[in-house]
Parts: sequence; C-alpha cells; structure tokens
Amino acid sequence: MNFIPVVIYSIVYAALNVSGAALIKTELKGTKLSGLTEYFFFLFRFRVMAGFAVVFISALVLIKALSIAKISLVNPVATGVNFMFTLAVGYFLFEERIGWAHYLGLVLILTGILIISAAER
Repeated sequence: MNFIPVVIYSIVYAALNVSGAALIKTELKGTKLSGLTEYFFFLFRFRVMAGFAVVFISALVLIKALSIAKISLVNPVATGVNFMFTLAVGYFLFEERIGWAHYLGLVLILTGILIISAAER
C-alpha cells in the first residue's frame, strides 16, 4: 500500500469538505435559525444546497480512499488534513482567531498521523 495516494485523496477530500462547509457558513452570516420553518427554507438556498453537494462529493473521494487503504490509516490522515484546512479557512476567510491551543492540537494531530503512517508501513 502506497501512502502517497492516501495523502492525495485526503487533500482532495478535505479541500472539498471544508469548501462545502464554508459555502454553508457564508450563507449563515447574519442569519439566526430559531424555528423549524427557518431551517427548512435555509436548507433550500442555492449556496447551502451547493455546499451540501460539495460535501457529498468529498464523501465520494473519501470512499475512494477507503477502497485502497485501511480505515485506520485513511481516517486519521483525512481528519488531520481536514483540520488543517479548517483552521486556514477559518483564519483567512472568516477572520477567526487561532490561539496556541489550536497550534498545539495541530502539532499533536500531525504527530499522530506520522506515527500511524509509520506503523502501517
């Protein structure tokens, strides 16, 4: 099993997954969803539906990655890359603050991925 395809699929998965979530998040700006009717109509906005479609495509990419490697390798790598992309999008697109705990978490996640990938070889 080659580790490189898992990383490539994980990057594509994470990029699509975080992009889809970002589309939904941008549509949430200034919106307070307090009732079932508001949630229902929110789900049918174009940007929200597009976000769900992109997240669905990301799931297809993840399924492909799972078809070529063990879940014990694919899931940690995909989750770690997704976390990195989420931090970057939060910081650059939504101007969220990133503190030392985020950086520490990222280092721990990346360390875990390296340990898991070494064990899988």
